[in-house]
Amino acid sequence: MSKQLLDTPAKHGFSLTGLADRTWNRVREGVFQTAWTPLATLAESAVVALMQNITTGNLRVLTYSHIYTFPSPDAQSSSANSDSGSDLKAELRVVNDVFWIRLCTMSDLGFAEAYMYGDVECDDLVSTFLMFLYNRKNLSNLESKVSYLFTLPQKLTSTRFLNTIGNSRSNISAHYDISNAMFAGFLSPDMTYSCAIFKDLDGDLKEYDISQRRVWSGSQGLKRLGEPDPSTYDPKSIPETNNDTKEEDEVDELEEAQIRKLDHIISRARIQPGQRVLEIGSGWGSLALRIATTIPDITIDTLTLSVHQQTLARQRIAAAGPEVAARIRVHLMDYRAMPAEWEGSFDRVVSVEMIEAVGQEFLERYWKQVDWAMKKEGGVGVVQVITIPEPRFERYIQEIDFIRKWVFPGGFLPTLTLLLQTLCAGSSGRLIVDSVSNIGPHYARTLREWRRRFLACFESVIVPALREEYPDVMNGPDGAKEIEVFKRKWLYYYCYCEVGFTTRTLGDHIVTFTREGNEAYGCNVFE
Repeated sequence: MSKQLLDTPAKHGFSLTGLADRTWNRVREGVFQTAWTPLATLAESAVVALMQNITTGNLRVLTYSHIYTFPSPDAQSSSANSDSGSDLKAELRVVNDVFWIRLCTMSDLGFAEAYMYGDVECDDLVSTFLMFLYNRKNLSNLESKVSYLFTLPQKLTSTRFLNTIGNSRSNISAHYDISNAMFAGFLSPDMTYSCAIFKDLDGDLKEYDISQRRVWSGSQGLKRLGEPDPSTYDPKSIPETNNDTKEEDEVDELEEAQIRKLDHIISRARIQPGQRVLEIGSGWGSLALRIATTIPDITIDTLTLSVHQQTLARQRIAAAGPEVAARIRVHLMDYRAMPAEWEGSFDRVVSVEMIEAVGQEFLERYWKQVDWAMKKEGGVGVVQVITIPEPRFERYIQEIDFIRKWVFPGGFLPTLTLLLQTLCAGSSGRLIVDSVSNIGPHYARTLREWRRRFLACFESVIVPALREEYPDVMNGPDGAKEIEVFKRKWLYYYCYCEVGFTTRTLGDHIVTFTREGNEAYGCNVFE
């Protein structure tokens, strides 16, 4: 099992539940890696039997002794296969038979870990995810009792990620304190790590044919059996985001789209000269900088729990000049620990994709704090939040998925309904929702842009950044393996989330709220 540099639990302090979880993971991984051949064969038979239920798309699975095709040729000829997604094709190559055991015992999470650890190769993760999504009703039995038993310890020990004040900094650190240089490698120069708003929702897909897109969709260069080699893909065609060599007249569509989103947040909040703004969740300072550089006489207090983010945000703010730097303060502070003198001090409150780190248990407390900090008359707030559709919520809260185990520990996506209910309850009805919009479909392209950049500068920027930040792990005897696991985890993360937003299995809502009787806010429905 990889040390996972980047294993999210490693950022958390000692606890009995943490120890139990690490012990269970080692035991489980040891069982997987020494799997008795008959057990792997049995798991393979069970998974293959279930995959016979695939009716949409075409999946080919190659092992050392078999080539499986789903649906079978007979089933294909007897079915019109006319559903959406019927033109999808994907190919899996089983490298290690532990893949079957992972899939049989851990379902979706098992597939994710099999890909991360190299037990299976995939020529196109996006198409594979879409195919499983379109066939999810037929494949529902993959959530077996065995799968439940193998994931139960993870569910029981995940309480160590509960977003108490003590845990929240560790949860944030596990993702955001990997390396500033690593994030700079795939983000646009504004360093905004949230959904952008593009002029052309899927304009990037027009630039590449399907064979080129497969190269940056988790294929790791895998060539599909029986097909011509994919078109040569030059990663240099993707602009690296260090931008030292960027042409003056070159347009970075991702940067342009991120600035458009930041301006949209500012516009919805109706931020005016002379106001005081509270930002909960600094990121690397992009929104605070945009506000301070476009609106005069503004003062901003912005909160983060990431030491790395605070450091770079302060550097970027200082680089903007003394006039801007004097008006932005970056605090290493939990939203529940704001000083008493801040009560009722802020004209505006903004928060971009931070509520996902609050946790279900603390949503009302979050809104109570927003209500406490905002001026009692004329205050306005805007939050941008990744959401999950109501029909998926019950299953979501009962499972530990790839994102919450490997990417964002302690993460929780609310439904829009829950978000609005807790807003009302937490503020005792004093925060009034003015508008709600969903920019989620734009996230699919945002993730594709990040993924292409990640791959384009992986060797030149990201690997050196990881080796500098984690020299003992990345330069050690297993360094190459650690780097590969890291790369696969992030590719999986990008593709997994892209499909969620493409299919509206995830949303990204912008919610604007104000105080009762705020006549000055106005009403512009054309924004």
